[in-house]
Amino acid sequence: MHLTVWNVPEACSEQDVRSFFERELGHYAKGITVYDVGTPNAHADLELNSEVPYVAEAVARELQSRRLAGVALRVSAAPFDAEDPPPRK
Repeated sequence: MHLTVWNVPEACSEQDVRSFFERELGHYAKGITVYDVGTPNAHADLELNSEVPYVAEAVARELQSRRLAGVALRVSAAPFDAEDPPPRK
């Protein structure tokens, strides 16, 4: 499961961003990739270590209230991984 985090402050280094999300996500952090560091388009892709449905949405809601270097984060979760079909009702 993946999350995309937007609004990463330009002033943060890649290590700052990684350390922040490792601390915030704990054992859920499987992989953290940071793009466009030092630019207004800086963002991160967070891979979560969970197979439980909808964990990404819950984590996204929790991270949405967090601030990195004083800047409010914008977080979105993909509704389903590309390989996973939506659950049937």
